[in-house]
Amino acid sequence: MRLSKLFAAACFSLTLAACGGSELADESIPSDTVSSVEQHVEDVPACVIGDQLIYWTEYGTCGGCTVSRKPGTPVRQYAACASNIQGTRSHIGNSCQAGCELL
Repeated sequence: MRLSKLFAAACFSLTLAACGGSELADESIPSDTVSSVEQHVEDVPACVIGDQLIYWTEYGTCGGCTVSRKPGTPVRQYAACASNIQGTRSHIGNSCQAGCELL
């Protein structure tokens, strides 16, 4: 009996989601004021005492991502311990910056 109630509840939830009855999904069109979309990837590395944590950014090519349905430039942020950059390099974030012009 309990399984049938769970199944009925799951079917009802799927029906609401399929018909647009769910208030949880925000499918609004993004604002044009958005200049970048960021995503966290990895944790910042833990450096030993006395070591310095360094950060840097690498840029991709224009059109490699989109912001508000317009071409953007992919940006990747990295962090590492200065004493061992290759061994501690962490990809700490992704973003897409708006404002690039495709040629």
